[in-house]
Amino acid sequence: MLLNMTIANFKSVKSPQTISFQAVRDSRLSESKVVAVNDKLSVIKTSAIIGPNGAGKSSFVRALEVLKRIVMAPDGPENPLQSALTGTTFAYGIDKATPATIAIDVLLDKGDGTEEHPSVIAKYTLRANKERIFEESLYYVLGSSKKLMFERLLSDDGTYSYRFGKLYRGEKKRQAAKLPENRTFLAGSARKGGQTSAELYNWFSDRLNILPMGVSSKAESYVCDLLKAHPGWGEQFVNYLWAMDITDISRIEVKTNDKGEDHLRYTHIYVNDKKAEGYANMFQGESLSLRRLTAIGFAFFEAFVTQKTLVIDDFGQLLHPDVLCHIVEIFENCDKESQMLVVDCNPSLLRDGLLRRDAIWFAQKDSESSTEYFSLSDFKGARSRIPTSQRYMQGAFGSLPILSEFYFVHDGTPVQASANEEVSE
Repeated sequence: MLLNMTIANFKSVKSPQTISFQAVRDSRLSESKVVAVNDKLSVIKTSAIIGPNGAGKSSFVRALEVLKRIVMAPDGPENPLQSALTGTTFAYGIDKATPATIAIDVLLDKGDGTEEHPSVIAKYTLRANKERIFEESLYYVLGSSKKLMFERLLSDDGTYSYRFGKLYRGEKKRQAAKLPENRTFLAGSARKGGQTSAELYNWFSDRLNILPMGVSSKAESYVCDLLKAHPGWGEQFVNYLWAMDITDISRIEVKTNDKGEDHLRYTHIYVNDKKAEGYANMFQGESLSLRRLTAIGFAFFEAFVTQKTLVIDDFGQLLHPDVLCHIVEIFENCDKESQMLVVDCNPSLLRDGLLRRDAIWFAQKDSESSTEYFSLSDFKGARSRIPTSQRYMQGAFGSLPILSEFYFVHDGTPVQASANEEVSE
């Protein structure tokens, strides 16, 4: 599970900004919405970043995508930093060579609270530009003790210095000597059987699921693979749609064409005429909202049977606000220790009781056009009888668009009136 993430000099973020998914200690907040690790640490199941368009909400998702892409890049002559980090430095900065920083804290093992089996938290930092890695480090927090696993720093002479902790398990010197400047030690050592590096590497590979937007062929392929692996999920999906008041779909299945390509096919029925045969439709022929719901639904099913950190950008895209909130409620009832991190403009996610206050983060631009993130729980005096969503729309927490009038001018003549006047003929 993801505990914290810090990014700097990345996309719309200039100075270091941290978003935390650790629950604050507050007896007034629901304990059913967290996963308890020990007496001092609980992880929030569902968190949301909310803010206006262009505020930099998605920079958080892009940073996770970039980090996973760099770590999981296949071996070969290509430079993974070039493709992953090009165009990602602070958008309004002058020096495009300054490295970006992405740091994450990941819970690898809850432990059982004993000294023999403490909780294990991996603290991984990568600082790089599109040419080379400047810094890479991995620390473990074992219970309350922080231990170095490895550290890699670029020296002024262009060489790397390494430090290894006593608890590091895996090949060291030979792996470090052969490693290119654009490849992570984490991936290189994990692929060579390094036990310590493999634990976090496998989290990137198996646990972190950054969901496709949900309307493309990539999303269709993702669902096809899951449905082929779990045929019984087709019936579960129909029930899931019924929970969203979509009652005219009786079947979803994978069909393979003559070229060996898999595609999704939906069978529709006429609800008011049980004798009618209905009709079939392919994924690309369905509405964008149904395609979106399909991708989210199957991602949920996967998170219900194995631990996942599910990240969804533009979460409310194409979805009714009530459906959006109901989807959150469905995920919150998952017994598996999975978490969901969503990004959206929709204030319906601020509906009282839907998310914990410490699970809600806002994004807005400062005077330098740099994104800053802050939590609803930072507003100590924010409790009120007025609904949180209403207070947000009234400007109580900031992170709202600054609107002004717009006039369309054609050939020097305004042809669109403002809200308070009419255009004369």
